[in-house]
Amino acid sequence: MFKKTVLVLGLSLFAFSADIVIKDAYVKQSMPNAKNSAIFMNIENTSDKDISLIDANSSYAKTTELHTHLHENGMMKMVRVKDIVIPAHSSVELKPKSLHIMLFDIKEPIVDDTKLDVKLKFDNNEEIVLKDIPSKAIKAHKHH
Repeated sequence: MFKKTVLVLGLSLFAFSADIVIKDAYVKQSMPNAKNSAIFMNIENTSDKDISLIDANSSYAKTTELHTHLHENGMMKMVRVKDIVIPAHSSVELKPKSLHIMLFDIKEPIVDDTKLDVKLKFDNNEEIVLKDIPSKAIKAHKHH
C-alpha cells in the first residue's frame, strides 16, 4: 500500500501519487453554529484504468462520507455514495451541489484561517494524506 503525505502551500493544493493527482482542495467555511461542512477538489487519474475514491477520513469531523446531490421531485437532496469513480486518463471535480466529501459533527466552526487534513483511500490500494487544506467561503445551500 502506498501512502503519501502532502503539505498544502497557499490556496492551490497539488498532490500526486503514482496514478492520482489532486488539485485545488479546499474546505467550505461554516456558519458559527453549523455542525457540518464539505471538502472539494479536482481528482485526476493518469493511469490506464478507472480508479475509485472509496473512503475519506478527517480528524476534524466525527464522521466523513462521500456524497453527491440528486434532483428529485423538484428538490435537491444530498445522498451518500459508496465510491467516486475517476475514469482512466480523466478527472472528476468535487464541487458544491455535486460530488463532495461531507464532514459531519465538526469539532469547531471552519473559519477563514482554518486548515485541516484529510486522508483519501482509493481502490488501487493508494492512500493520499492532504495536509493543511485551506478554507474558502462559498454560498450556503440547504441539504435535504
